[in-house]
Amino acid sequence: MNKSLFLSVLFLLPFELAHASADIGSREYKLMLTPQQFAYATESNDVISLIDNAKTTIELAIDRDVTGTPTLEKQRNVRFYDVASSCHLRNMGYVFRERVENGDSEVTLKFRDADRYIAGFEDLSSRTLGATTKLEADIGASTTTPFKVIYSHATTAPNTRTLNNLLDINTHFPGFDADYALQDTLPLSLVGNLVIYERVYKNVMIDLGQFDAEISVTLWYQGQPTSQQSPLIAELSFKYEDANADYTRKVVNRAKQAFMALQTLPGVDLSATTKTALVYQFNPNFCQ
Repeated sequence: MNKSLFLSVLFLLPFELAHASADIGSREYKLMLTPQQFAYATESNDVISLIDNAKTTIELAIDRDVTGTPTLEKQRNVRFYDVASSCHLRNMGYVFRERVENGDSEVTLKFRDADRYIAGFEDLSSRTLGATTKLEADIGASTTTPFKVIYSHATTAPNTRTLNNLLDINTHFPGFDADYALQDTLPLSLVGNLVIYERVYKNVMIDLGQFDAEISVTLWYQGQPTSQQSPLIAELSFKYEDANADYTRKVVNRAKQAFMALQTLPGVDLSATTKTALVYQFNPNFCQ
């Protein structure tokens, strides 16, 4: 091997390894809930009742304090886009989502995989000013698997484009465009023709020791809800973050113990589908 080629390989290898070994900047633990325990007219009280039970359950499990009162922090419309009939993005392991809050739009391109390195290798770079990228561990549970980890690599960017076709994704995410070269003219459609009205309650903290974890309750309604309407889906989650992924043994063990304890709460539904899966199942004909 000549010297110039050797140096090229030498400099390329660390970059590739660093790209695949990105730190897990956050860990989020998610449980699906029975939506019928909530109604729009009594939503705040319903959430408080749930969190009161969750506080007691967590404190008994890890002997640490859970503090705060859940308050409504986010109200926004959420839409998912894909190629109708083929669901091309979904089949590649991607989802493309738009959130609109107070008239401001942001888009997220997300790739998920059980392999941390496969997720980390996906190029989700964005040329859009203000874009942020994270690699996250999503921990879920089902009736057969009480602790399942999926890695999520996502970039969120401010958006002023009307979302019509793949050009809108390729413009925001040139790395994705370079890797997959999907035609700009491929039309994007609203998945399931579903517009979600999302309401998120936060401001309840679990003392895990070195880090605090914030609890969220996320409720998805179909459009603007009426007073007695229940959400389509509901989720209880908590998350802690560190850009350097410097999590201690005590923190991760307490988090797991809290997560396992929460699975015993009344109203937790381990057989329920996840939020994104619900969107794609809402109209079974969309991907056919």
